[in-house]
Amino acid sequence: REEQKATPDVVPKLACCRRGVARATRRATRTSETTTTKTVPFRQLGNVRMGPVPTIAFVVAALITTLAYVFVLEYLYSISEVKSLTISQLAAAFGYGVVLVLWIGAEVAFIAARMQPRYDALANDEESEHEGGDERSTLTRGTQSEPTVLCIKASHLPVLRLCGEFVAILGYIYFCDRTTMIGKGPKYMSQTAFWSVNLAILAVAAFTLRHEGGSKGAALDAYVKPLQRDQTEEWKGWMQIMFVLYHYFNETEIYNAIRMYIAAYVWMTGFGNFSYYYIKKDFTAVRFTQMMWRLNFFVFFVCITMNNEYMLYYICPMHTFFTWGVFVPLFIAHSMNDSFKVLFVKIALTFGAAWLLYDVPGVFQTVMAPTSSLLSFHDPLHPENSPMHEWEFRSGLDHLVWVFGMFCAFSFPFFDKMMQTLEEMPSGQRNLARAAVLVVTLGLAFWWYASFFSLPKRSYNKVHPYTSFIAIFAYLVLRNIVTALRRRYLHLFAWCGKITLETYILQFHVWMKTTGINGSPKYLMVWFPGYYWVNFVIVTAVYIFLSYRVFIITAALRDVVIPKEGGMALAKRAVMVAAILLCVYGAAALAAPSILGPAALPTAPSPS
Repeated sequence: REEQKATPDVVPKLACCRRGVARATRRATRTSETTTTKTVPFRQLGNVRMGPVPTIAFVVAALITTLAYVFVLEYLYSISEVKSLTISQLAAAFGYGVVLVLWIGAEVAFIAARMQPRYDALANDEESEHEGGDERSTLTRGTQSEPTVLCIKASHLPVLRLCGEFVAILGYIYFCDRTTMIGKGPKYMSQTAFWSVNLAILAVAAFTLRHEGGSKGAALDAYVKPLQRDQTEEWKGWMQIMFVLYHYFNETEIYNAIRMYIAAYVWMTGFGNFSYYYIKKDFTAVRFTQMMWRLNFFVFFVCITMNNEYMLYYICPMHTFFTWGVFVPLFIAHSMNDSFKVLFVKIALTFGAAWLLYDVPGVFQTVMAPTSSLLSFHDPLHPENSPMHEWEFRSGLDHLVWVFGMFCAFSFPFFDKMMQTLEEMPSGQRNLARAAVLVVTLGLAFWWYASFFSLPKRSYNKVHPYTSFIAIFAYLVLRNIVTALRRRYLHLFAWCGKITLETYILQFHVWMKTTGINGSPKYLMVWFPGYYWVNFVIVTAVYIFLSYRVFIITAALRDVVIPKEGGMALAKRAVMVAAILLCVYGAAALAAPSILGPAALPTAPSPS
């Protein structure tokens, strides 16, 4: 302190020297980084001055992409089996083109940005000489905005990639099913081949046996609830495999079994949705919108791209309608859903409404008339049918089983308690009780099989809506009566069960070939003529891969488009999406006469 009093100017001089050395060190470090760094990762683009190069790269890439896209569209049209296009298809082409241009342009622009020399705008600025300058510099560097090229941020790239991949998949669908480039052949009808393929898949699935709750030895004596998620996914998976192979091999002999599989899907709609709303009590618009997105996002774009009607993919409108059927009664006075009596009355009223709608003559036609523009189907193979015939027939086959699914979910706690009581019994009593249940269940299943399931196709269709619940109940008991069966599942089937919607839709267009607009998949897709099994394996691999990718894309874009906040955020997002769709459609409507010509625009089909 005495030395400082003698030389009061020493401290300021030392401070200045320290700041000078720090500035020199920082500048030397930045100079070294500038000369040695060639590319910059995305996480460091905040320290990069974008400059004109990324923008120029974006514009050039966008122009090249536009020219290439127009060339591809013209080529697809030249080899297309269907020369008439709709305004909706033209709008889809516009929208797909915009997505591809934005995606590829952004990719090239940010690649160009990464290849620029690293540049820090503070490197050439004079450092502040007064205290606090270093802190302000740090704050300035920390608050730099995210790198942007023409309003596209680096964080938008993953979404653009997903959208670009989705557009490419839709283009592949059109290329496979609407052009002459891919060959088609008759279906190979062979019971031996059909069952051999199913047994081969089962053999592979056996190697994917897994246990609920982890490893084989983990808490083997612990109670496992029936109908675990993996079990229901497994159920969906093996049914879906047989369902699509039934179409591929045209195995009409198992038609009644396929009807049962579809009934089981619809049962799961009632069971799963009721369970969710009863347990989670989540009646928010966000949750319901997510469900509608899952069921209809992919089919919406496929219908527009292929100019098919919604009812061609009847599984989608069926599950959508029955999802509404579960949601509406549970949403009404949902604060009272904890009451056993209230829930029972709701299920009874829902059953009565379903019976009234389908079993009282004239009610279905009157109630469904306002939905004819959405649910009509003009079948090219049966033009004599009413436009609403397909919807009435398909939904009518399973118009009660979804209510049975609701009842099973409602009764689940009671049966779960019974299962726990059974597990707690002494070994002898438990085995005796299981044997009694198995005898009754097998007897009931045999009676159903002999009395109803063995009937011819048309006769069985008449009794199916009122008897399908018997087979489902028998399967539930047999699959869950033994703890070892509840604890185990086949992972391959469970994985396939997650992509049932995608495999159902894509089978029409990338695994088989349809007869045209609103056409059924009557032909096989032939990549390698003369090599049936080679063709089957390769086409199937592509089909499964695309189904999985569409499943991933649907889930990812759902989280992007549907805000989790709900309320006004969801309403604003819905308005924005609707506005974008209307703008694209309006642009296509204005451009259609000059691009397509009046002769190219088809007229709406009319029933004969």
